[in-house]
Amino acid sequence: MSDPAPLLRVRDLVVDFKVPVKGSLRPGRLRAVAGVDLDVVRGEILGVVGESGCGKSTTGRAILRLLRPSAGSVAFDGTELTTLRRGPMRAMRRRMQMIFQDPYASLNPRMTIGELIEEPLLVHSGLPAAERRAKGLATMDLVGLSRHWHGRYPHELSGGQRQRVGIARALVSGPEFIVADEPVSALDVSIQAQIVNLLESLQDELGLTMLFIAHDLAVVRHLCDRIAVMYLGTVAEIADCESLYTRPRHPYTRALLSAVPIPDPLVEAGRRRRILTGDVPSPLAPPTGCRFRTRCWKAQDICAAEAPALALAAPGHQVACHFPEEP
Repeated sequence: MSDPAPLLRVRDLVVDFKVPVKGSLRPGRLRAVAGVDLDVVRGEILGVVGESGCGKSTTGRAILRLLRPSAGSVAFDGTELTTLRRGPMRAMRRRMQMIFQDPYASLNPRMTIGELIEEPLLVHSGLPAAERRAKGLATMDLVGLSRHWHGRYPHELSGGQRQRVGIARALVSGPEFIVADEPVSALDVSIQAQIVNLLESLQDELGLTMLFIAHDLAVVRHLCDRIAVMYLGTVAEIADCESLYTRPRHPYTRALLSAVPIPDPLVEAGRRRRILTGDVPSPLAPPTGCRFRTRCWKAQDICAAEAPALALAAPGHQVACHFPEEP
């Protein structure tokens, strides 16, 4: 039986930014995303992890075309988004929504909670005010937000409540695909668990497809079906959760997982940590060949000469490394 066609298909995605260069009138080029390939199957949650600055959020924004890709292809349900004109792209946004990292910065402080949640319906549906209000209230119920807050303002809510408003805004138009950009990183640990459990229940109830961006590997393991590991604008490894956590093949993934503490002090004291040396290179001047080679304990001459392609190392397990770790 063949694999189902992906709802989202990303190929060779590139995002460049112009940056000022000291002593030059010509701007430099910062390549934040450098040839990312991703497939997201309908109904699954794909996690994207990596260090700060690796291009996770930029990838998510480029997929939704909140940022214009410099090159590459983004196909959603068979429709190429990178060449879509403004009108069709606006219609497509009803099917694709985003949950932002900072719930306070993403909400207009001059609008009430009801207005914020119902705004996507005003833009996309053309429903009358009474129906918008009814749907907004129903969505508040869905995300566990009391209707008491409908006429209040964002500054009156806690961080967790504001993030529920952000989730309700993303869901109210009935999207099929959601990019969740580190939706719990700005919240307290106890509130993080509530939001993660909410997203999990919503995915089960609504059949959502989700790209979940995070740096907390424990959260990703709990929520996601598959995980893509990014390093300096590229994808280092993609696998299902079980394979990635028990049999990581890329040296960077192995180093990331070794940094996750184990709650058993006896096991934690006896295990071997893989500590990376040096700093993450600047995306303004990335290393030639493999971008991880300057911090990799397995690097050889070919790593500097040739960038490794993302290749199948095992069924459902892809890795971009000339010398992948043994399972």
